[in-house]
Amino acid sequence: MFAAACVASVANAQASMYDYEVIHEADTIWNFGYKGVNLYSRKMHRIDISYLSKDHEGNAVNLSGYVAIPYDIYNGSQPCDGILLYNHYTQMDKSYAPTRGCSLGEDFVLANPLSPNYIVVASDFQGFGVSEDIPQAYCFGDYNGQASIDMLLASRKLLDDRNMSQGKFLINAGYSSGGYDAIATQRVRDMHYRDEIVFDKTVAGGAPFDIMEACRYYIDHKDDPQIDVLCMPMVLDVYNRLANIGFTYEQMFKEPYNVKFQEWLSSGKYSTEAVMDSLEGKTLTQIMQDNFLSKYSEEYEILRNVAKNYSLTRDWTPDFSQKYYVMHLVRDNTVPVSSGREFLKFLSEFRYEGTSERPFMKSIVPERTRLQTNFIIPDYHHTIVGGILFYLNLAATLTAYPVLYYDGELNTHYADLVEDATVMGIIHKLEDKGFDVKGAVQNLTNGGTGGSFFDVLAKIENTLNNLGTNTTEVLQIADDSGLELTDLLQIYMYLTTPAESESDGSASAANQGIFDESDADTRLSKAEPYLTDYYQRSLYDWLKENNVDIFDQAE
Repeated sequence: MFAAACVASVANAQASMYDYEVIHEADTIWNFGYKGVNLYSRKMHRIDISYLSKDHEGNAVNLSGYVAIPYDIYNGSQPCDGILLYNHYTQMDKSYAPTRGCSLGEDFVLANPLSPNYIVVASDFQGFGVSEDIPQAYCFGDYNGQASIDMLLASRKLLDDRNMSQGKFLINAGYSSGGYDAIATQRVRDMHYRDEIVFDKTVAGGAPFDIMEACRYYIDHKDDPQIDVLCMPMVLDVYNRLANIGFTYEQMFKEPYNVKFQEWLSSGKYSTEAVMDSLEGKTLTQIMQDNFLSKYSEEYEILRNVAKNYSLTRDWTPDFSQKYYVMHLVRDNTVPVSSGREFLKFLSEFRYEGTSERPFMKSIVPERTRLQTNFIIPDYHHTIVGGILFYLNLAATLTAYPVLYYDGELNTHYADLVEDATVMGIIHKLEDKGFDVKGAVQNLTNGGTGGSFFDVLAKIENTLNNLGTNTTEVLQIADDSGLELTDLLQIYMYLTTPAESESDGSASAANQGIFDESDADTRLSKAEPYLTDYYQRSLYDWLKENNVDIFDQAE
């Protein structure tokens, strides 16, 4: 059996970690569509290989993956733009391995009308393909990241051996658990392969970046039947095995799920869809033992400490030259958005050494900074909505890179557009073109006399409630997109201040300081006193109008 031979070769060979062996090679067809309805097809040439990597303890392990080449690139009729290093999402059924012929989203990305001209490199990861006799390492620290890196290096050697172009660009991507693995891949690259690998962008969607933050969310919603109940058991099972914690299935799961999960998670015969169908309507309280659903239990503390040891943030200082696109649904009921937000927080808090400048400033505008975000879709459907949005955005990214860049530099025409792509920048651009944004807003708010600051907030809250959201969620979405509260207040003041008041020299000077300075630090330092004064006056007026006791006491 080939798998057994590969395992034996790991034990005996002194091969380079870049070496590979071709398992299978054939032409195939990838389709763009949904539930059997194919809208677009593309012929591909797929080469399945085995290669050496390392397990979570640093021991050599033989893994497999594929190199999928669009046929027009393979036969030389179309130039190659680059490589997409793709990390597949959650799987349980061994027959769903990429080298078993199962394309898990990458077909959607390449086989569409945009036709990105990229070679796809994808690892099966441990537990699938030639290593299917070994349990998988679902969301387990660096392990899959190392597997993905080693697959890339082996694939590069394969392409070199065949004198095939690898193009200019290298994109690292994945959704859901694949998003976690893409981030892990970037981390491994930053820590060990900076001289060998440079990603043009890491594109990660719906990722459970912070395992314990995800677990905390699941525990807080343990009685909610709308919450996906498969992720936490999978995480618990993998961390229990690979970190040698020693919990039994009886300790982790209530009957009959102690038996069911042992079969589901160990046999490799069940798809995630089949297991989720079996669990439909069940809550975590019905499935898991109570001690694993308490943030004050000994079991939770053990899991927390283990997760900390394998955390992706541990000892990682990101390479500031790298770029990210990070996406998450705001109300994701499978992978909590709070876990994804921890990644935004992790990146955006870094500073260049000795300065206050942040290399990963959040922005929803592509290429404006090194951290593009999209946390604006208030939807629950992790797979149907989130997955499709992710793959469309990934396809757009792959297609846009050859257009936005030439000779490694951002297209100057696009760069000029990006420079002005802020809310205030867009407002000023519209006004420069003759559109009176301020006048339009003031007409909608009765000429700027729609009440106090707090009256306006109350009206906004009521409108948002009618739309199924609230101010807190909108402010969070704004923050995720790189728009801070001070920015929102500046926009509010600019749009609601009557034009005649700008004749006041002090107000005009304050507005000029806020809106026309190009240096962000200077702008904020000038803005904050004015904003504070505005807020205090609004609060004072509101308290007085409403005869609040604290106002009387203050007088």
